[in-house]
Amino acid sequence: MTTILIAVLFFLQLISFYFLIILNTKLAKFKDLEKKQERLMREMDDTISVYLAEMKDENDRLIKELQNVSQSEIAASSLQQTEQYMTPQEEPSLPVVHEVKSDSSLSLEKDARVYVPKNIVANAYSRQQHTGSKMGKTAPPLKVEEQKEAEKLLTVEQQVIELAKQGKSPEEIAKQLQKGKTEIELLLKFHH
Repeated sequence: MTTILIAVLFFLQLISFYFLIILNTKLAKFKDLEKKQERLMREMDDTISVYLAEMKDENDRLIKELQNVSQSEIAASSLQQTEQYMTPQEEPSLPVVHEVKSDSSLSLEKDARVYVPKNIVANAYSRQQHTGSKMGKTAPPLKVEEQKEAEKLLTVEQQVIELAKQGKSPEEIAKQLQKGKTEIELLLKFHH
């Protein structure tokens, strides 16, 4: 009787060891998954912070470009706008330049800001894009109709994936699709 009892206890002990081993392997897998999630979160935080830094740099560059626009262009465009909406009896007036003093609690800059008319901003932005596209041309541009058809057929994400499959770098894809490099990298990272 004691031998049967010892055999049953031995068998139960083997089963308990088996379950302990299974439990330990599941715990190890869970810890690995947790480490992967932490690494992925760190990578996402880094990518987003890089994207935000690029956005800030682009905004700063645009502000500098707009500040380089001469006052004569502002005056000329404002004069053109007032002449467009003016009746022949009205006399042309000088353009109004609005200055806003920024409060130290609202902004880091204490300089006065000049609000530039929208058409000058659009012209400066299109000139910058035009000069940038001249410098970065690598492939012959598609016809406008072909480009519109391609855009209708594929979403931006699908276009990025297709261009990546063709072996293009994220920089080339960003230039071709006129998107940010970080945005393209994020799309590629989320796809893989």
